[in-house]
Parts: sequence; C-alpha cells; structure tokens
Amino acid sequence: MATPATASSSPADIGRARRANERWTDANGVEYLGNVPLDVFFNQPYTVVQDATPVGDAGTPMVASTGGGMSGGGGEAPSVEAAPVTVEPETAASDTGWADLLPIETLLEEINSSRNFMKESLQTVGSYNSSMLMIPPKAAAVAALATIAMEHPDEVTWKVDAAYIRDLAKQMNESVLQRGKKDQSRLLRLFENMSDTLNRSKPAGLPEPPAADSYADVADMGLLMTRMESAEKRMKNEAGSETAFGTQKDVIKHEAAILGTLGIVLTKPGYGYEDDAEFKGYAQRIADAAKSIRAAAEVNDFAAYEQSLTNVTTACNDCHLAFRG
Repeated sequence: MATPATASSSPADIGRARRANERWTDANGVEYLGNVPLDVFFNQPYTVVQDATPVGDAGTPMVASTGGGMSGGGGEAPSVEAAPVTVEPETAASDTGWADLLPIETLLEEINSSRNFMKESLQTVGSYNSSMLMIPPKAAAVAALATIAMEHPDEVTWKVDAAYIRDLAKQMNESVLQRGKKDQSRLLRLFENMSDTLNRSKPAGLPEPPAADSYADVADMGLLMTRMESAEKRMKNEAGSETAFGTQKDVIKHEAAILGTLGIVLTKPGYGYEDDAEFKGYAQRIADAAKSIRAAAEVNDFAAYEQSLTNVTTACNDCHLAFRG
C-alpha cells in the first residue's frame, strides 16, 4: 500500500478532522496517523490501523472491539525499552500435553467462574437481558475446556461426563441470542443441567452427546477469540504497572494460561487452519508468550512480564494482518 503523506500542523490546522491515512505532526512534535499517535504501534502500523475486516472465514461471527491486541486495532501494550527478558518461553502443548500449558486448577477455576456468572445472569429476564452479550464467549470457553478435560492427563471429578458438559455449553450457542423470556428460559434450563452434571448429578434423559464433535463443532472461533481478547485486556488493565503486577499474580497466571490455551485450540481440526503453518506459527508465538507471562509472575520479574505481554499483542496484530480479507 502507498505510504501516507506526512504533513506538519499549522495554527490553521489545529482541531480540523483528519483522514484515516493522513500522517501529520502536531505543534508538540508528536506524529499521528489520522487521530492515532504513531508511538502506540509496533509492527507495520499503517496497515494495522486501517485494517478493519474480520478474522477467519467470512461467516465467522465476531464481536466488535475497541483497543488493541486480539481485536487487531492497534495495540494498547506498553512500550518497553530493551529490558532483557529473563524468562525463556517453553514449547506449547501438543494434543496430549495440555498439563504444561493449562494446569488443571486453572481449567476448573475458569469453568467455575463462568458457571457463577451464568447462575447470576440467568435468574431473571432482566439480569439475562443485561448480560446477554457476555454469555456466548463464556459458553464457548466452557465447551472448549470441557473438551480439553477429556484429553487432560490430570483428573477432574466430572471427567466421565465431560462430553455432556461440552454438549450443553454448545447448545447455549446454537442460535444468536435474543432478549426476552424465550432465550432466558432455554439457557437457564441448559445451565441447570450443566451445573447438575458438574456436581456429579447428571439429569436422567439427557441426549447422548455426539462422539465425533470437534473443538470447532462446539466452540465458535470468533467467540474464543473474544475470550482471548478479554484475557489480554484484563492483564493490561489490572496488572499494567509494577505495583499492580505485584498484587495480581493469580489473575496474571490464570488469564495467561487461558489465553495461550485457546490460541492452541484454534489450530485444531475444523477451524480451517490445522494445516496452515503460518497460522499455527502465530498461535505458537501467543502460547509461548503466555507461558513466559506465567513464568515471569512466578519469579516476580515485571520487565519479563511486560515484554511478554507486548509479544502477545505483536503476535496477534501480525496474525490479523496476515489473515484478514
């Protein structure tokens, strides 16, 4: 694409609207692209900031997002000066190596957190209406994690019924949610069956779940990416300073593990990228950076954490740039 023209601002320019691809300098010497300062970008900023097409297949539903990282809109990640990364990334999980990427305690915490959210959100039509848009990404994550639990080497009490949990979470996203009693009642019924099954009291008469369901059959790609984006944003917002980093270790380790794990899930058969070395390479970069974030939290290394979080944003932006359109 053509390089945007560079212009300097004059007194007459101050306050006027800027074109999206206009590169200009304000009176303080700060360079902008449109209305966005250039110093927020990492790799190929001109292309990333103007690219707003959806990721994945044309039919993949996406949730609108502002900010950087998983949404590919630019990047809110902090700029880090040549601070050495003291924690080396490890190799991400294979089909039988989930324990290295996702501790079983984190898997259970994520499912219980989603379960508690749904319990509160589905009790009344009003609470459902106000929470409706937040339910699908949580249900998709539960479906993916229940599938992982079936393959995870560590035990969970409900592993024998994990396929039922996966199928109930899948059914929550079988259609686009609408406000009102109909979908609230449908989701509440599915949730109660799922909650009973997690409690080892699987209701009688539940249909046998499809044995051949893949990750892609039960968890939509766009919804999993929404959960990944929320993990990245939470780390930035709640642990973006050295002081906050010191008090949010559990949040950091949890969100990083979920982020890296779901990135690997998206490389599984059915999403369309299982044979794409480039896409799998970006997913591996995200998984490696997520594992380095967890390791940095363990050893209290803020510089390594900050750099690894930047690496997540860069990998996401690079992936979006390569696969959009």
